Amino acid sequence: DVDAIGPGADFDGRGGAFKMAIREVKGRWYLYMGHLWHQGWSIVDVTDPANPKYLRFIAWPNANTWTIQMELHDNIMLTALQLAGFGMGDRNKPFDEGVVIWDISDPVNPQQLSHWKTGSTGTHRNGYPGGKYANLAANMPGYRGQILVFLDISDPKNPKEAGRWWLPGQKEGETATGPVGSL
Repeated sequence: DVDAIGPGADFDGRGGAFKMAIREVKGRWYLYMGHLWHQGWSIVDVTDPANPKYLRFIAWPNANTWTIQMELHDNIMLTALQLAGFGMGDRNKPFDEGVVIWDISDPVNPQQLSHWKTGSTGTHRNGYPGGKYANLAANMPGYRGQILVFLDISDPKNPKEAGRWWLPGQKEGETATGPVGSL
């Protein structure tokens, strides 16, 4: 829970931090947090870890959507969107899904560059080590469970699927034949 970060820390009443990522910009350390119980992301200055300073919350408008994952590299942040889990989400109500790509060159004021959609229930546990490709654990139409989707974000305003990998039997109509995937 974010309350464990420091005594007296005030995060505008938002606990339940799920995934966190940190980066340094010009000698300041910024912690980005997704929340299990709140749709959106908090930004906290943790340059002085004994006295974290809550800076802002970026709200995501759909309450039926989980916003618990994010990944950072340089000036790019990817945030996962998916139907809320653990029985909290309702497939019969609107929800957002996919991945949102942000410019975080201003670490306190991220600017949304794009929103890539899966056409299903969203992404979870994405990876972006920098460079041209992001790796997404994505629910995609025509597949059971999450498959690995490679997203070309070399133009972050226009991301494009570059490939995918799944286990035999995950694609609808396939029979599981062994541990061989397909791109």
